[in-house]
Amino acid sequence: MDTNDPDGDLESLPDRALRERLARQNWNDDSEFVPDEQVFRLLRRARMASKLERVGLLGDTLSRRMIVRGKKFAVRSGIFPANIDDLNRAGEEIALYVWECLFERPGDAAHAEKFFGQLFKRRALDFQRRLLAKKRKCQASLDAMAHVPEDEDPEKTVREVIGLQQHETPSHVLDTQQRHAQAAARLQAILTKNEHSTYVMLFVDEMQVQEVAAALGTSVRTINTYKNAALEKVKKEFQS
Repeated sequence: MDTNDPDGDLESLPDRALRERLARQNWNDDSEFVPDEQVFRLLRRARMASKLERVGLLGDTLSRRMIVRGKKFAVRSGIFPANIDDLNRAGEEIALYVWECLFERPGDAAHAEKFFGQLFKRRALDFQRRLLAKKRKCQASLDAMAHVPEDEDPEKTVREVIGLQQHETPSHVLDTQQRHAQAAARLQAILTKNEHSTYVMLFVDEMQVQEVAAALGTSVRTINTYKNAALEKVKKEFQS
């Protein structure tokens, strides 16, 4: 039966047949090649349907492709070898950053479903900017350390310069990350899908209400309704 749905056609394939399609690499000449945009759409649909085996298959495929993209970007941009001297690690770190954006920013996910390569490049550039900012900060710390008077306690100076006070120890950072993850999980539990998407786009991605309405295909009035409902639930959940 012709469903006129290319994604649906692939979803109906058994795992072995889908794996063979995903293994095709000649994107330029092979009509059976599955583009990254479609792989990502299928992955999101599989996650929503809780099809864990398909999620694993599609996720592995997209991860491999993203690492390849990451390595190419690292070479073109000079991240490798100037900032990260291991090309494999550079590709993996860039891919991981883009993965985080895809699953934390609904706007990025929607963009990637249509123009995956374009979204990947934008977020890879963000990764590079963050990397360079971190490098500049480290250099500033080293420069400050170079001007420490000889009679000053070097260990105290190092702690002050790089900010490793008691509240910034690695264990504290890990604890903070865990609490943020727990808070994110609670948000997903108490908010509806539309409320959560609206909340993230407005208060995490800092999008305008009109932009959120366009991304979700609804009216500004509806987005304000989602926003108000989300804020009320968040206030009740986290301030009680």
